[in-house]
Amino acid sequence: MKPSISIIIPSFNQGRFIARTLLSILRQDYDGKIEVIVSDGGSTDETLDVLKKYPQVRWWSEKDHGIADATNKGLSVAHGELLAIQSSDDFYFQNAFRYTAEHLLQNTDLAIASGCDVYVQPDGVTFSCSALDDHRVDARSLLMRRVFPQHCTFFRREVIDRIGLLNVDLAEGAEIDFWYRALHHFAGAFIPRHTAAYQLHAQQRTQTGKRWLESLKKIVESNENDPALGELFRLSDDDRFNLYTRWQAITAAISGSQTDLNAALIVVSRDDRITQETRDCLALHGLLPKPAKDKTAPRHANHAVPDFNWWREGRGRIAA
Repeated sequence: MKPSISIIIPSFNQGRFIARTLLSILRQDYDGKIEVIVSDGGSTDETLDVLKKYPQVRWWSEKDHGIADATNKGLSVAHGELLAIQSSDDFYFQNAFRYTAEHLLQNTDLAIASGCDVYVQPDGVTFSCSALDDHRVDARSLLMRRVFPQHCTFFRREVIDRIGLLNVDLAEGAEIDFWYRALHHFAGAFIPRHTAAYQLHAQQRTQTGKRWLESLKKIVESNENDPALGELFRLSDDDRFNLYTRWQAITAAISGSQTDLNAALIVVSRDDRITQETRDCLALHGLLPKPAKDKTAPRHANHAVPDFNWWREGRGRIAA
């Protein structure tokens, strides 16, 4: 029997998406116990009607203090040996649980494993795939190279036993802070598989949030100011300068502040401290010209056109 898995879904007024999220969990072909917990913040749309259709899902609907608080409520009652946090508008691809659990079973030194994600446009048809990575992740690479996508990431129970739950005092990015704190103590890795879809839409938190830059800086500074964590890892001055410049540009682009974006890009073009790593990051986000692709390079062997409808009826397991 594979290790048991608990999936925590913080939810608020995503009724048009949440059935897909649930079915992408309940239909996983996984030889282990799956526990599904929905921590709803008092939805007033069709969410509760959807949840009532799935008796195998544990759920409640009550006022909370934001997504971190909702997530913590779910983590506090979860029983799984492996844990994951899934958004109520995103969903898993087929075999996501098997790929991730097997990777953790085969690599006992890892406490966190994440697949790669696919970005689905609001039309539900148009998409783009993130790069398939397989690199090891530590505290620096999480910030400077690639952040674990929450909707693709699984972690061992030992993580919350060691570092506790999400920081409810952060306005945004509590999951990034959680991974960052964890990676001061544990090792992580990417799996070169597309394991989940990130649904883009107008009401999305990361599309509408305007407090990201302040929260991201707070994550770095609060960890470095912590006596125990600061002894384990801290960014160099050059890394911090590059990271904050990237975040300024990216958050300005998300919030539509052309003035702030231009200011950040001027720094990128003129300051000698800016690294190629930062330029590559901003190019990946479409804020700098991308280098020409090598059209002769073969695609990764695991790259395939994602099946967005695999979770529909008649396609496998349903009981959790």
